[in-house]
Amino acid sequence: MGGAPSAVGGNKNLYTILAWALFPPIGSLIFLFVGKDDPDVKHNAAAATVIHGAALIVYIILIILSAVTLGLLTPLLFVWYALWFIAWVVGLVLALQANGARVQFPVVGAMAEKYVPMVEGWAK
Repeated sequence: MGGAPSAVGGNKNLYTILAWALFPPIGSLIFLFVGKDDPDVKHNAAAATVIHGAALIVYIILIILSAVTLGLLTPLLFVWYALWFIAWVVGLVLALQANGARVQFPVVGAMAEKYVPMVEGWAK
């Protein structure tokens, strides 16, 4: 495993965990730029940004629909928030188990992988 050490160094595992855990999706955007010299950290931060960003967009849409329907869809907000929380916990556990390597998020991870290279390109 030769090659030049990245600027991330020994913090690779910590950065991977924080990319998934810290104020999604804001934390993942921060670590996208902090870990831009390490491809694994950058990939994990981009994947977390895509997954949590999509969840945030759905949440905002549900808030708007709930307001338009005068609260009839409010229970969907709580269901979505619970699902998002579960996704956050799963991402955190996977990041802890990955030990700095790339996290393969289940179910939506394959769909998110299409957008990860685009998000990785934001941090150059």
